[in-house]
Amino acid sequence: MTAACAPLPEPVAAQQNAAPPATQPAALSRAELIRLAQQVQEEVAELRGWKFKQPVKTDIYSEAQLRRYIEKRIFEDQLGGGKLEQTEAFLRMVGLLPVDCDMRKVFLDVLLNQVGGFYDPRARTFYMLQRSGVDYGPFVNRMLIAHELTHALDDQYIDLDALEKSRELSEDWSLALGAVVEGSATVLMQHYWIRQQSSADFDPAQIGQILRSEMQRAEPLLTAPRYFSTLLANYLCGMTFIIRGDPATMVDPRAGPRVGQNVLAAAKHPPLSSEQILHPEKYWDTQQRDEPVVVDDADVERWLAAPGRFVVHKNTVGELLCALLTTPEDEPLDLFSAMSPSGWTNDAARGWGGDRFFLLAEGRDAAAAAKELKGLRGVWITLWDTADDRDEFVEDYAEFRPQRSRAAFKLGRRGTVFFYNFDGTEWAALRRTLETSPPKFTKGGKVWAVTQAE
Repeated sequence: MTAACAPLPEPVAAQQNAAPPATQPAALSRAELIRLAQQVQEEVAELRGWKFKQPVKTDIYSEAQLRRYIEKRIFEDQLGGGKLEQTEAFLRMVGLLPVDCDMRKVFLDVLLNQVGGFYDPRARTFYMLQRSGVDYGPFVNRMLIAHELTHALDDQYIDLDALEKSRELSEDWSLALGAVVEGSATVLMQHYWIRQQSSADFDPAQIGQILRSEMQRAEPLLTAPRYFSTLLANYLCGMTFIIRGDPATMVDPRAGPRVGQNVLAAAKHPPLSSEQILHPEKYWDTQQRDEPVVVDDADVERWLAAPGRFVVHKNTVGELLCALLTTPEDEPLDLFSAMSPSGWTNDAARGWGGDRFFLLAEGRDAAAAAKELKGLRGVWITLWDTADDRDEFVEDYAEFRPQRSRAAFKLGRRGTVFFYNFDGTEWAALRRTLETSPPKFTKGGKVWAVTQAE
């Protein structure tokens, strides 16, 4: 959801012990918001070094309107037609969602509590959320507006909606794309913060009160299954990615034009995996660029074909979610370590080379199977840089996400295939076929051999 509002930036945390202000400022009216957005628009353009090609439409949304927007934009447009249920089944099967987790409910609770404003690229409109009895104060309001107007400015140069539709969405691609979009806006918001600290609107006491309030509001996110914490990764890891891993760029408001060039480059040739987001050098450095291994979906679907059984969903997990799978399920999110990309990966996930998951269901035809989701089975092909990388992941995955219904076998020197809910006879037969005739793998458009020594 490109429209999601950014979390408060790291410098705000330094003010969390400040005393609360004596009075709570009144919420902005629609007319005041429009005037403020016009002022901030000029500042955003100056910081980025780009001109707005046309004014940005601005409006206020109520919480009820935000709920309707989320339900339409995410649960109907992106995850409608059974995609939500299929994605939920996939996430549960690999171990990213608890069996009793209602993905729709948790997503809705988290977004309703976290979003303070958003930009809708389809309507090309910026909306500020007006919560009953809540106001962020002039300084934080300006920061939130600056973040969302950066999305609006980017949209006029790279077309955010078209970027999202540029390839099939998967968990890993969504993280990579979200990091580009949110990283751009988060860096500019940080530059805005640094430059505005001397302004009359900067009130450390008020910001401290807002932070405490927002930490309470973040409870649904902090207590949700760890999978949902990846909403923050878009902002925090994206910020590091879009500055090419250079800390000096983060604290230099004059670096806006250079950041803008990075945004244009990343939009023209988007990163292909969360691995490239977590390790910016694997994208930006041509000598170290590391593109993911791609599995030939058609080859795998032919291999899995059986009467009355169909592939109903395909997805890619990626390094970041592989790190979650090799972390204790009850380990809480460490907000301090989450500020760095290294906090979103681990030794077991590093060395990820590529992967592809196939969800299968039974039915009289493909449409019925996709809708009814009966007799669910899964096959997850994982590919690694080295045999040691593979073995470390397999070992930790077995430890932290044990499943009696899962079987695994090594494919060549650098692959492992996991089977979910297959009986022993069937998966053994599939294994024999795969070992003699593996699917086609490519990396950077060239054939990648799973049997090749690293």
